[in-house]
Amino acid sequence: MPKEWESYFPSLPGKWIETSPPTTDYNCFAFAVGDETRWWDPLPPGSYYWPPNVPRGYQLEHFQRAFETEGFRRCADGNLVEGIEKIAIFINAYGGVEHAARQEPNGKWKSKIGGFEDISHDDLDALSGGDYGDPRCFMERERNYAKTISQEVMAASSETAKLDPQIGASNPTHREDFMRLANAAARKREPER
Repeated sequence: MPKEWESYFPSLPGKWIETSPPTTDYNCFAFAVGDETRWWDPLPPGSYYWPPNVPRGYQLEHFQRAFETEGFRRCADGNLVEGIEKIAIFINAYGGVEHAARQEPNGKWKSKIGGFEDISHDDLDALSGGDYGDPRCFMERERNYAKTISQEVMAASSETAKLDPQIGASNPTHREDFMRLANAAARKREPER
């Protein structure tokens, strides 16, 4: 049975696989950078997460700056490159950013469809046209970027533990549990969407 959102993508029906159930915890912009804890949107201010010191608006340059805070840099295309994670930014007919998708290690693309499912699709053409526009900008980062940042945090934590053993007494799993709880508490404090 077709999903209600499929009508927005003329080339998509039958060319996607659901990879997670519907959720409003995050959107396509957050999903593209690997953040499944919050909804990223520049407007209205104070309603959703937006990286600090990044201008708010749906202009491409604002989204590029936002994604740069997560280690991405502009690149030429969406061709698969081993060890590199890429995102595609979709621009609508009016020049505004509408969507972002991320490339998986197998070359397929994954997208979060608003408050609906995360989906896997073979190529970007499946979402092109229609309301989302077309992929007009590509960005990349090392595929292990998040893991590298995590390792840096762990190393800093280990250095702190040498100075004061009580500070670094928890194990990595407990720190991850704490961060999940802290993020959940922060979401509860954010205004309703």
